[in-house]
Amino acid sequence: MKKITFSTKLPLLLVSVAALGAIVAGCGTTSSAPVENTFQDRGRQLFNANCGTCHKLTAAASTGTQGPDLDDAFAAARAAGMDDDTIKGIVRAQVKRPQDVNGDFAGVTMPANILDGNDLEDVAAYVAAVAGVPGIEPPKAPGEGPGAQIYANNGCGSCHTLAAAQSAGTLGPDLDEVIPNMTKAEIDEAIVDPGKTIAPGYPNAMPTDFGSKITPQQLNQLIEFLVSSAAADAKGS
Repeated sequence: MKKITFSTKLPLLLVSVAALGAIVAGCGTTSSAPVENTFQDRGRQLFNANCGTCHKLTAAASTGTQGPDLDDAFAAARAAGMDDDTIKGIVRAQVKRPQDVNGDFAGVTMPANILDGNDLEDVAAYVAAVAGVPGIEPPKAPGEGPGAQIYANNGCGSCHTLAAAQSAGTLGPDLDEVIPNMTKAEIDEAIVDPGKTIAPGYPNAMPTDFGSKITPQQLNQLIEFLVSSAAADAKGS
């Protein structure tokens, strides 16, 4: 699995900003407005494909734990008055100039050049618009049926490609390719006991707690969504 994180110097910076809240409050306001369509979907997809494996971000439904929780990292600064443009600049700088870290994430570094150009701009703008926003929730997931939202809420798109869910993760197998060749029992096992069979060429990176986090009903709904979505994509290709 790629090891990736924002520097833990970032939370230290945010603590300093919070302490100077009266100063930064005059620099701008927090943003509670919907994310602009120009980068919302693209920024979220790029974030999930490149960052969500290691970072938690509620709006993206990503659940990574190798790097800092971005909602926690930016909530204090946003509450102190840091505006979206400033947050965007911090995100851009952290991605462009990975730093050695200490504390909870000692020894974990963000890969150099993981994003650049317009991709970096869209991800930085997306994170700046949604990270740490009070009460923010994941968007309604693309795809049909309740299983689509379960797929999104559990961060599956951070690691997997699935056309129906508009996800483009590459850490795990492309589900449009592998699901049509699997039985429902095999899909169930891959979700609740992912270490039993590892797909060739991929790391053993699947979370091991889905069996307890996802109820049996939700698991069935998720499997139905995967089967129907992959089959529909196969027919359309």
